[in-house]
Amino acid sequence: MSLTVKLFTAFALIAGALPVAAAGDVSPEIHELCLKAADYRGCIEAQKGTPEYVGNKCPTNHAFIGDGKCQRVYCDWVGLGGGHHEPLVAGKSTWKCKNNYNFWKDELQVGLLRLGATVDIEQSDGCPSVSPKIGWKSSCEHAKPNWRAIEAEANRPKCDAKLVPFECDWNAYLDANPATKAWAAANPAMAEQERIKMTTDPRKM
Repeated sequence: MSLTVKLFTAFALIAGALPVAAAGDVSPEIHELCLKAADYRGCIEAQKGTPEYVGNKCPTNHAFIGDGKCQRVYCDWVGLGGGHHEPLVAGKSTWKCKNNYNFWKDELQVGLLRLGATVDIEQSDGCPSVSPKIGWKSSCEHAKPNWRAIEAEANRPKCDAKLVPFECDWNAYLDANPATKAWAAANPAMAEQERIKMTTDPRKM
């Protein structure tokens, strides 16, 4: 095996071992789409142009507004009939504003949800590796009880260990191993059986 092929294989092994968050995650929609795919990373790669996932949890008192940004949520007290909650966060997460009695004005005031400064979203290992829904604090708020197992299954190699560095791609494996490629060309029937064996999910064999 040439030095170039060895370096390529080593790099692929490292890349294949990276967690989803480090390997370039995507939007919740694409994440859900690819969860059941035989090759999760291959499915993600096929979704070029989709919004990238950059975090899963907003700082305290901030709501997710999209594009990797969170916005501060605060309460503004006004007189009765003085307005409405910010639609982006109204009725979502645990956002609430209690009414307040203003002794100086001798009136009952209503607390309304407002949005302030914008900051970047953060990353937490304690929540699923997808962006929160708009207006919510983190992806934990919509997480399934078994989300860790779901992510582990999604990231588990679905092929023979030899193909893992090549994203379970049989042809890429052959291109990186000229001797095996030559054998496959000379023995197409046997090679097809080997391809089927190596590209099959080990847990389903």
